[in-house]
Amino acid sequence: MVRVRWAGLLWAALMPMGPLVDPARASPPTASSGLPPSPGLLRSLAAFERDLQALDGALSPGAVAPERAFDLADPALRAPDPAALPLSASAVDQVQERVLSLAQALEVAVANNPELAERRAQIAQMRGLKRSVLGRFWPRLGLNLGGAFSQRSDTNLVLQDNAGLYPPTSPFLVEPDGWSRIQTNRGSGWGSLDMDWELISFERGAALAEQDQRLSAALRQYGDALRELQLKVSEAYYGLQLAEQLLRIREAVVRNDSLVRDQVAALKGAGLVPRLDLLRAEAALQQSRFRQEQAEAMRLSRRQALTNLLNVAFGTLLLAETQVELQPAWPLPLDATVLAGLRDNPSLEQLAAERNALMRQADRRQAQLLPSLNLFAAGGGGTDVITKPVIDLEGCCSATNIPQLSGQSADWVAGLRLHWRLFDAGVSSGAAQASRAAAEAVLQRLARQRNQIRQELETAFYDYRASLSQLAAAEASYRASREAFRDARARYQLGLADYTDVSETITLLTRSMEGIAESTTLANLSYARMLRQLQPVPDQPQQDLTLPITLPAALVQQLQPQP
Repeated sequence: MVRVRWAGLLWAALMPMGPLVDPARASPPTASSGLPPSPGLLRSLAAFERDLQALDGALSPGAVAPERAFDLADPALRAPDPAALPLSASAVDQVQERVLSLAQALEVAVANNPELAERRAQIAQMRGLKRSVLGRFWPRLGLNLGGAFSQRSDTNLVLQDNAGLYPPTSPFLVEPDGWSRIQTNRGSGWGSLDMDWELISFERGAALAEQDQRLSAALRQYGDALRELQLKVSEAYYGLQLAEQLLRIREAVVRNDSLVRDQVAALKGAGLVPRLDLLRAEAALQQSRFRQEQAEAMRLSRRQALTNLLNVAFGTLLLAETQVELQPAWPLPLDATVLAGLRDNPSLEQLAAERNALMRQADRRQAQLLPSLNLFAAGGGGTDVITKPVIDLEGCCSATNIPQLSGQSADWVAGLRLHWRLFDAGVSSGAAQASRAAAEAVLQRLARQRNQIRQELETAFYDYRASLSQLAAAEASYRASREAFRDARARYQLGLADYTDVSETITLLTRSMEGIAESTTLANLSYARMLRQLQPVPDQPQQDLTLPITLPAALVQQLQPQP
């Protein structure tokens, strides 16, 4: 229970007193408590006042933390190699601690975030694919070079001579039972240059339009990833700040509840308080320890969440600033916020570009049925060297053999080639129909995303207003409780009140301080959720980038509704 946490601060000085105040030195009993005011308790209340001022300074809504030295080149803030893995326990021992502001944490996240690096690689991929389609508008040239060597051996046997077909003196006359054996070696070399040019292609134009839309979708996805990164880092950072503040409060509660339990046990032993008070003090202490363990676990997990999100070196642990800064008032009404969030929104533009890419894909597949006209040309030449190292003739084939022969050739060709797919059994039309169905599915995703963005903006806007109201109530409660604490301490010092009055007052202070911390965090988170849908982001990943933590004033002027 919250009620018991600050009560421990009330009793911080009772334990050094010993179990009982010395009766010889004690003041006369007061009418209200029957016990004298404890000097140790008064010192504890003074220490509590100092702790209260420290917490008040950290949680003041108007407080601004001083600037810290920061350098992205710090090895502790550099991202490890994407393929690197820690190889030993010492490699993951987080011995380096760095305290960052929210703006600095965003700067580190932009430099190190793996998802942004993945989006940049996808953009480079889409640009490469678009360049490949643009290349189809130019002729393609090819060079062909080659060479070969072959060997052939022929043996001929005259089964029937050709006497009577030729005159007796003809060189083509063969003798009965004549034969020949000839070995031929042939070496060849050739080269050619060819060209192919798509003069008319409906499929090529649709392919270029499709790839252009895919590149646009990749760019919009990068912009949306930047906005999402801003929100994730803000949530992790504000959550860590809240965990740090709660842990500070609950550690003090445990320390002082331990002293309270020990002092109540001493009073119980002296017969000044009933057993019920001791049981209540023990229950309060155990509850405080439980809540402290919760706060410690929350702080450790949120430190690791911020460190992992920023992807820093394995041996680095990131801490948030102690000073909690409330973001300025949201400058736009709800209607202007919703309109601005839906206008030029990268996530909606990404889905629109994906849908357009699918529609162009359907056109490209359908265009495969349309005719295409290509210009082609080729020219080249070659040479052959033929030798016959073995020529054995016995009454056969003497006039048809040359011992060595060299020949050259050259040719060229040019023409037009028309291709028209007249029938493909529905292959192209079916693929085009599938692309159009996929485009319709993306259109429905766009509608769902539009409605989700509006709902997120409206929810964040109402949560933001409620958080500010809660913060105002918590501050008012804190001011009243602090004045009540001063009065209760003065009354106790004068003997007009007992420790229970001071304890109840401190309980109210505890609740109000927690309320200030929690409502400040909720207000900042709601601000970051609205900023996520309105934050300006660059169109190109190579542009210099600094993610703002508040809505830029120039953008506010553009988004203000006109009278």
